[in-house]
Amino acid sequence: MSRTPQPRRDGGGDPIENSPLYQMVVKALRAEILRGVYPIGTILPSESSLVARFNVSRHTIREALRHLRDLGLVESRQGLGTIVRRPGGDQVYVHQVNSISDLHDFNVESRYDENAELVTCDDALADRLRCAVGDHWLHVGGTRHLDLKEPPVCVVEIFLPARFAGVGRLLGRRTGPIYSLVEAVYGESVIEVDQELRAVSPRPGIAEALNIPEQDVVIEIRRVYRLLDGQPAEITFNYYNAQQFSFSMNLRRVRD
Repeated sequence: MSRTPQPRRDGGGDPIENSPLYQMVVKALRAEILRGVYPIGTILPSESSLVARFNVSRHTIREALRHLRDLGLVESRQGLGTIVRRPGGDQVYVHQVNSISDLHDFNVESRYDENAELVTCDDALADRLRCAVGDHWLHVGGTRHLDLKEPPVCVVEIFLPARFAGVGRLLGRRTGPIYSLVEAVYGESVIEVDQELRAVSPRPGIAEALNIPEQDVVIEIRRVYRLLDGQPAEITFNYYNAQQFSFSMNLRRVRD
């Protein structure tokens, strides 16, 4: 017979009983690790203890511990158990690529506009971001270059939820990915990225920035950087000249 966990709250006091079971466990343990309840180098309670505490199955506890390992907060050691490690260590994000950094172009320098602004979603923007009309987002524009003396190879639009708007004051001469600022400033962790590619008509100003005719199509790459609870930390639109764009993928069969 399955067991239903008692309603609990996460480290911020918000109800979490509507989340998937393993996420409830992850949120609680993550908050305790970051608060120092379990210091670096200590061992988390056993699976049996966690099963009893959260009133969930052993499978749910193992899934939660797996996610904590993906976040770089713990590691498993044979014969010892699950040990708390220093946050910010190497993390692996498994999908078609090995890590989120693999999504970004090598030898390309990013330049972000310093006039980031808070925008309110109308129907058109809500449709692009797939959010509710009236939601507030920080909008950041920018370009990416192989050579700053040449036209950009990519025009980028970045949207951050309003709760992360403080990042806008830190852009300055920032050239790296912005999601890493969200992680550093707000203590969040991006655990997965959704990516879509499609050919579209260029938005106003994009054709001019890419130095292509207005009637040309561009390649749009839409990426949603998601947090542990599935909410977006960042939504990015990258626009490339279709005539200079190529995409390749290597697939390897995995045998059981």
